[in-house]
Amino acid sequence: MKRLFALLLVGLFFVGCSNKHYFEPENVVGAVDFDGSLPASIVDVLRDGATLANGQFISRDGLEDYKFPPKFLFLHKSGGYYIGASKCGELQVVDVDTKKVVYKKKFAMKSPIAASAKGNILALVFDDDSLALYNMDNDYLIYSSKQKPGIANDTKIANPFFLDRLVIFPTLDGKLVVVDPVTAKEVRTIIIGTKEHFNNVIYLGVIDEKLIAATPNRIISVNPTFSNSLDIDLVDVLYVKGRVYLLTKDGQIILTDPELNVLKRRKYAFAHFTGAIYGEYIYLIEQGGYIIAVDKDLRVTNIFEFPSEIDEYIFTSKDKVFFGDKYFKLNKL
Repeated sequence: MKRLFALLLVGLFFVGCSNKHYFEPENVVGAVDFDGSLPASIVDVLRDGATLANGQFISRDGLEDYKFPPKFLFLHKSGGYYIGASKCGELQVVDVDTKKVVYKKKFAMKSPIAASAKGNILALVFDDDSLALYNMDNDYLIYSSKQKPGIANDTKIANPFFLDRLVIFPTLDGKLVVVDPVTAKEVRTIIIGTKEHFNNVIYLGVIDEKLIAATPNRIISVNPTFSNSLDIDLVDVLYVKGRVYLLTKDGQIILTDPELNVLKRRKYAFAHFTGAIYGEYIYLIEQGGYIIAVDKDLRVTNIFEFPSEIDEYIFTSKDKVFFGDKYFKLNKL
């Protein structure tokens, strides 16, 4: 009986393993090779930047010629500043042109994980889901609040957004908190996601006068007279000239307008997207080691082999894909 039970367990184990599927394209038209090397390997990736082991970092503009102190992570290039923080609560804001530290601060029991700046105003989101606005000229705390902490978060944590005179804070519990820095008052709170885990805001932007924001399970589009939403398991959101592309966890790319009306969708069976970038085509980076190039109307697909499976940090900026300690330019496709 014991032997029979053991055999049944082994059989169930192999049945379970056989159910795992991988993206296996029928037609691969070519391969990409790396164009060059980074000065060090990527050790951390966030929504708008990647940090290298030597303290340098990559922004959406590419590799930057500046090094933060050891144990600092790059958060955001915003308003003419580099913003970095350590997991021990240290913060530095550096002028992009002069490379001088213009503001620094040490926080107790919390650390900034998202940030944006405009003029002398610095907006911060902390790992305990508290929010803060500082005047960097005099270190004055303009506004602060504590939201409900997220139990687990997606690493694509959106940064605060300055919209005219308002600041929009993305929270770790799936909300947008809109604050007026002049009055230091909350103007509005918009609820996006309602899940208990992985509910942080992963995308935040303004497209065609509509505020678009997403958590890993829901995306919304709102303005003063309109609102729409889609419940969808998201990997990422890409905006290209009036079009919104949604990358889903089940291997779909969905084209919508800024009001989130679905125009077209295309599915790649068992694909697991780790990132996307656009140029002449939309380029989807697939975890198994492929670049999927699809035209902006989602009609034509060409698939290229990546030099390896995506088992390390990867980051995209403009025309480059950074992976490990190497990069390649998309114009090679």
